[in-house]
Amino acid sequence: MDYGAQSGEPTLADAPATPTFAIPANVYAQTVTEVKHYTDRLFKFRMTRPAEFRFRSGEFVMIGLPNAEKPVFRAYSIASPFWDDEIEFFSIKVPGGPLTEHLQKVKAGDTVLMRKKPTGTLVLDALVPGRRLYMLSTG
Repeated sequence: MDYGAQSGEPTLADAPATPTFAIPANVYAQTVTEVKHYTDRLFKFRMTRPAEFRFRSGEFVMIGLPNAEKPVFRAYSIASPFWDDEIEFFSIKVPGGPLTEHLQKVKAGDTVLMRKKPTGTLVLDALVPGRRLYMLSTG
């Protein structure tokens, strides 16, 4: 172990290296700006939004973490309005889940991956005129 010349403490060169992984193509690497844990099963996080990223309220996007050579991506509904400067997501905590096991530990300053193409059909312009509107939700 390499020790500092005067302090006798190990230098930064001795710290274990954190593996870094390349950012996949067609993916934004965004910075987490806020995390709030509501319960032991629910949390939200906000992250920066690329200036060119456009979506319609009601769409979802695939998100993941840069913690593997081939990151795991899952669909997350965008909770923020289309005009917001940041993007907000809510998530449940799944013990042992391939993504949420790690996602629930993010903090401000961490990186989250987001695919560039939002999608979804639960948007206003997809509704057709009718007499009744039934809205169902799952978790």
